[in-house]
Amino acid sequence: MKLTTILAASIAFMPVAAMAESKGKVEGIHHWVSESEVKALKVITDKLASKGYTWEDSAVGGLSGANALQALRTRLAAGNPPATMQFLGYEGLDWGKQGVLRSLDDLYTKNGWDKALAPQLLAFVKNGDDFISVPINMHRQNWLWANKAVFDKAGVKEPKSWDELIADGDKLRAAGVVPLAMGDESWQILEVFEAILVDVNGPEFYKKAVIDLDEGALSSPEMIATFDKLRKVRGLVDDGFTGRDWAVATGMVADGKAAMQVMGDWAKGEFLAKGLKPGVDFLCFPTPTDKPNFKFVIDAFGMFKVDDAVTTAGQDAWAESIMDPEVQKQFNLIKGSIPARSDVPVDSFDDCAKRSYADREAAVKNGAMLGGLTEGFAAQPQFAGVFTDVVGKFFVTDMSSKDAVQALVDGINNAR
Repeated sequence: MKLTTILAASIAFMPVAAMAESKGKVEGIHHWVSESEVKALKVITDKLASKGYTWEDSAVGGLSGANALQALRTRLAAGNPPATMQFLGYEGLDWGKQGVLRSLDDLYTKNGWDKALAPQLLAFVKNGDDFISVPINMHRQNWLWANKAVFDKAGVKEPKSWDELIADGDKLRAAGVVPLAMGDESWQILEVFEAILVDVNGPEFYKKAVIDLDEGALSSPEMIATFDKLRKVRGLVDDGFTGRDWAVATGMVADGKAAMQVMGDWAKGEFLAKGLKPGVDFLCFPTPTDKPNFKFVIDAFGMFKVDDAVTTAGQDAWAESIMDPEVQKQFNLIKGSIPARSDVPVDSFDDCAKRSYADREAAVKNGAMLGGLTEGFAAQPQFAGVFTDVVGKFFVTDMSSKDAVQALVDGINNAR
């Protein structure tokens, strides 16, 4: 065979991205470091590569994104912003108000992206009238994940109330497993607290206490009772929870060492990464309530102002990659969430995602779609921080429920 023929044959099998010279790089800071998160991110970066751009990864894990946010502050202080950054809750809005983010209005207008997003979501991708970020997904925060074999062995079924969930602890201990897997990180504890708060007291009370920060609601008997119930939930957790990462807790459920975990549906991505199947190996339920609600969290990426046409073009390509319907589909199949775009069908998704999708539609109509407090979608950071500190301290000490409520009220008032 001639050399030219061999070369031609070799080139034919080279990836397109490898054949073409990169148009430029797009550097992004994010906190996706677990197995499923890394795989999901690759869906977006592969799409970016197909547009001719190279992804430069700057992952900073830990503390539910707080470490990544600190890395961003350092970069901005040095006058060296990344091209893009993953935002949760008010983070993007705060940077938008500081004038460091690009307006994405032209891209939204060109592609009609705003028409594909739920009204409650728009509040977190706009700064005033300007679009400042693009969302890739919507996580449901208030999920209960269970090991099916463990539940079957203990004779436990989907709990219909938090009291029933707590009572199931005795059966699960008798089966030789930890009833509830979690870590002692304050944000993990707050996930449980806010689920109890809305499930027991309803969406309107949640809005009044957490979003409106009404002192009457914050100091109410209902709030004291919420802490009382959280104390009972503490009895379901093993003493080895100190320093435990959320994904490690998910792994305990996956391996049958623990029965269940209260966590957002990013946990499902970890089950799927281990080859487990919903309904067969693990179970998914909304946290138990007779007052249906949908606690949402979105991951969005903002683009920083840079004086470089190549980087700006790369940012456009990144935004368009994120909002591509097929990317949203494939990303969320891996990540465990549902597409941020409400026009992307979930026919090929599992039953957990389909339930989440249907519940989202119902919650939008019924006014029961609520931002998650833990990830910063319910209260400004200074107020969310008070909840985080008080609830975290309560869980790991012998603080009384009345003292916790008083600390909550005092902390919120001091932060006003």
